[in-house]
Amino acid sequence: MDRYDQLLAALHGVVIEKTTTHGRLAICPTLGGRVFAEVDGRFMHRLDLDAVINPSDEFNNYGGANFWPAPEGGNFGLNYRGDIWYVQQAINRQPFEITRQDSDWIGMTKSVRLLNRAGTMLEAEMSRRVAISHPTSLLDGLSPRALLAFTTIDTITVTNHVTVDEGLIACWTLEQFDASPHTMAFGIVAQPERAINYDFYAHPGERIRCYPRGFTYRTDGACRGQIGIACAAHPLGIGSIDIDKRMICLRESQSQSGGLYFNIADNDQPNGPYSAADCYSIFNSDPDMQGYELETIGPLFVRDKALESSELISKTTFAIMDNDVDLEQLVISRWLA
Repeated sequence: MDRYDQLLAALHGVVIEKTTTHGRLAICPTLGGRVFAEVDGRFMHRLDLDAVINPSDEFNNYGGANFWPAPEGGNFGLNYRGDIWYVQQAINRQPFEITRQDSDWIGMTKSVRLLNRAGTMLEAEMSRRVAISHPTSLLDGLSPRALLAFTTIDTITVTNHVTVDEGLIACWTLEQFDASPHTMAFGIVAQPERAINYDFYAHPGERIRCYPRGFTYRTDGACRGQIGIACAAHPLGIGSIDIDKRMICLRESQSQSGGLYFNIADNDQPNGPYSAADCYSIFNSDPDMQGYELETIGPLFVRDKALESSELISKTTFAIMDNDVDLEQLVISRWLA
């Protein structure tokens, strides 16, 4: 039994599947609405099957394409109790309820209560819609052997009165993949030296290599690090390659312009919550997790200083290439150089 079918078996039928000519998509309301994909017989995402089978009250890092509330750190962080990192039960264990299921979209929602580091309680509706979609136009002119694309529309609507002086919240997706010496992430953005934000952990050093129209980031799961990409730089997207799977993954934020972007970083944010404004992020894990993440971040909409909502539209496209294609050179020559 392959990893995809093992996941289905572990969920005991509490899963919704979408299928295409080249792949399968598993939408998992009991796993925080995560999405997992199989393309051309290859399982695309990182999966912690033990956590699926035996979930805990700590952090269930299942893998897949996740929906998460930002910010993580700082004074308004949603992942801290004082100086202790934790995941609130509304995010860790509370399932989504299916609200729509048809040939086009799967819709799900849940009501959550989230306490931030400043002591403010945020009450909100989190909703996620998932659909199979057309592959990205960034692949036009290529001839992959298999393609699969899906779109998520994630929304957080604040239902109690909270001002920007008391808290912040925004949609954030963290799509996880297995890391190896043969995996590498990249970003498509002009003047990457100015666009990349290093306000997370230590500078990744030589793991980052810049080109005229983008950069590569060696995401091998061997050294924890994270970078952001500033919204003001107008990035076209981020992606990764996995040479063993012959995979190219591309992720694009398709959110509407406007709204408030703020610092999502998992640190103390000494320069305040507005010290960064990123719409993409890339995370490389340490060897314990042995994975990496391609992340999109949505804006927050505010009226008269009160938090209203956040919406994030993200598209993920997987392409499986033939064995004679040099994936790294293809990425660099087509999008970065």
